Amino acid sequence: MLGCADLEPYTTWDFPDQGAGTLRYGDASFNGVTPALCAVNLVRRYTRPGDIVVDPMAGSGTISDVARALGRRAVALDLVPHRKDIVRADARAWPLPNGVAGLAVVDSPYSDNIAYSDDPRCLGRISARSPRFYEEMGRVVAEAARVLRPGGVLAWIISDEYRGGVYTPVGFRLQAVLAERFDLVDTIALVRHNDRSASPMWEHRARRFNFFLRGFKFLFIARKPSRCRGGIFHGERVGADE
Repeated sequence: MLGCADLEPYTTWDFPDQGAGTLRYGDASFNGVTPALCAVNLVRRYTRPGDIVVDPMAGSGTISDVARALGRRAVALDLVPHRKDIVRADARAWPLPNGVAGLAVVDSPYSDNIAYSDDPRCLGRISARSPRFYEEMGRVVAEAARVLRPGGVLAWIISDEYRGGVYTPVGFRLQAVLAERFDLVDTIALVRHNDRSASPMWEHRARRFNFFLRGFKFLFIARKPSRCRGGIFHGERVGADE
């Protein structure tokens, strides 16, 4: 069994490959796929074997694959499932009872830049410039607060947007939504790799027209308050078990 020495100790996580060593989880070709080692760090840090890990926007199933490999019980949900083991469900209405999960990992759209499906309910159809984007993401946050047990952790991956000469600070706006229901634990810079914009052509354009390419995503880690002391809620700490 591994100890904790291999867990990421800094607030910059850089995983050049989608897999975890020689192991592969999920589908690396899926748009915006979550790095498996990011999931490994989250699952090992914030859950114990047998805990329930929920991914309400499962995509290719990386989070649930990692959780099961580490001995956790995984619930993978998606509006348009790409695998038989992913349950069809809207991220704004999880088919789970209250207070059952130890960890929820959300790798969400950060605007309407990618067409994930033809379903009109898809959150990836809403522009991050619109207040509605944060209202709908707030509904996902509310479901996480309902399904997580007291002291449970919500990890949320999202990026800012720069499109058409307009910068939208999506991460900071979402962080404010998270803070309405959760205690913020930390913010990780998750380095982006294999993006379509990571090419000499886009690098040339960024220098010529004086703008910045997205080099990282935010990984927000937040904890559901668990108990009250003098009117202030405090979260329980769950460390890595291996």
